[in-house]
Amino acid sequence: MSKYDILFTPFKIGKLEIKNRIVEAPHGTNAALSDGTLADNKIDFYTRRAKGGVGLVIEGCTFISQDLASGCIEGSIEENFSIPKQSILVESVHRHGAKIAIQLSCGVGRNAFPSRYTTPMSASAIPATLDPNIICKEMDKDDIAKVMNLFTKAASNAAKAGFDAIEIHAHAGYLIDQFLSPLWNHRTDEYGGSVENRCRFAIEAVQACKKGCRPDMPVIMRISLDHRFPGGRTLEESVEILKILEKGGVDAFDVDAGSYETIDYIFPPAYLGDACMAYVTEAARKAVSVPILNCGSHTPETAVELLESGNADFVMFARGLIADPDLPKKLREDRREDVRPCIRCNEDCI
Repeated sequence: MSKYDILFTPFKIGKLEIKNRIVEAPHGTNAALSDGTLADNKIDFYTRRAKGGVGLVIEGCTFISQDLASGCIEGSIEENFSIPKQSILVESVHRHGAKIAIQLSCGVGRNAFPSRYTTPMSASAIPATLDPNIICKEMDKDDIAKVMNLFTKAASNAAKAGFDAIEIHAHAGYLIDQFLSPLWNHRTDEYGGSVENRCRFAIEAVQACKKGCRPDMPVIMRISLDHRFPGGRTLEESVEILKILEKGGVDAFDVDAGSYETIDYIFPPAYLGDACMAYVTEAARKAVSVPILNCGSHTPETAVELLESGNADFVMFARGLIADPDLPKKLREDRREDVRPCIRCNEDCI
């Protein structure tokens, strides 16, 4: 018996059984080609983590349209010609016994890079984050309908490529989060005002994905539950959103904290300490019945502690698996002292 045994118990998200509780968290790699297809080294990168023993790989921030990206190039699955490379990735990960989800993003909205846009779209006509002199275009009904059609097409292509699940990026103040948050959503139509209306865009994205993907593919949503800055969404407000989204069809929640205004919670440095965003899981667990995933500078010990608390079902590692892709394998073999730790310097990975 090992004190890490709980990390290696199987668990299900919907009908999808995952061999253990260790998940490679979605994160940027900047490893896509100009046409949106995957570069070979991105496939190699994820395959290496699967070989190291993770239960679930989540491919980070794949855009449903290159036109909506307006940020880092992480790849797109809008075009049919993207499917072969994605399929190679899926087969490579499956070969090592891991499951793989694709994280779909409809764009960063107000967080767009100034070099990548003329006028970004958002929930409302609000200042762009990186250049407040630019006012975002409020999305109209046609814009919203186009995004939903793109979600369906992307989910369909993900299913054809063989992905096991879909994760929707509603995180860190990106476009979906801008609809969810009253700070950024000033609309007076059915997509604004009440919390139910502010959740409408996100729920339609979930339904659009389910329309396109296989029935056995769960849809996960990644969401920051605590923006941690004045005026940002609080944990208490986010809990009400979780309840509505669960009723809207979300099969699991990937939860943490932070936004662009509190960027240190997006890339937690050493000074934030271990498991710096695990605190959001207790309230989430009380609010919903679906599985919960959590990331944020976990160590093997905090991972065990979180699972034993019952507040989460999966623990996510990103930089920890960059530092040592064999972290799961070493823990399973009770070789804790051999795990190469991430020191959270953010020097070469960010």
